Formats: sequence, structure tokens, C-alpha cells
Amino acid sequence: MKKRAHTARANAARPAARASLRAPRGSAARRVRALALPVECTLAHAEALKSRLAALLKIANRVTIDVAAVQRIDTASQQLLAAFVHQRHTSTLELTISGDSTVFAQAARLLGLAGIFYPDPNTAPREA
Repeated sequence: MKKRAHTARANAARPAARASLRAPRGSAARRVRALALPVECTLAHAEALKSRLAALLKIANRVTIDVAAVQRIDTASQQLLAAFVHQRHTSTLELTISGDSTVFAQAARLLGLAGIFYPDPNTAPREA
């Protein structure tokens, strides 16, 4: 009998704990989600990046990808990001690329992906 009473109390406490982890409705956390890319975006980090991007595909609100910290990026990471951007646009979901990373912009231009990441030429970083 003690075991059941203990279980009932533990189960009663769980919903309150879950609710406290959620952002309140209407808060800025629910309106905009951001992903800051790491300094290195390489094949070694591609699986983690893919998982993070997949989670952002499910968010109907505006998503911001911050590229400011990127100092090294390879083709695999650019392809993952391009597929993510394409999927967001196809689903008519809002997406913003923010931050100024010369490395990211140069890699995008080199691979012919600048138009995907910077559809408005006025928002693309200038070449150094």
C-alpha cells in the first residue's frame, strides 16, 4: 500500500514540473527561435547540426539562424543549411539569416548558394 501512495504522489507532481519548463504563451521565446552556428561547421559536426535543424523545422514561428561566429564551414554543412532554408521557404515558414560572417558568405558564393541564404542582395555581406 505504501508503494501505491508514493507512486500517486510522484505522478501528481510530474505535470507541474513539465509545465514549468514551457515558455509562457505570447512570450518572446515562443515567437522567435534562434540557432547560433558554432565556430566550426564541418562534417564532424554535421549530425548534431542536422538534429538541431530538424527540430527547428517543426516550429511554425519565425526561426533565425545566426552565422556570426562561423570561422570554418564545409560543403556538408552548407548543404544541410541550404536544404533547411529550402524546406522552410517551401513550407512558407519565416526564416532569417543573421550575423555577418565573411567565411560563411564566401563559402555560400563559392558553392552557388548565396541566393538561397541571401535572397535579397542588399542583405548579403560584402566581399572582403
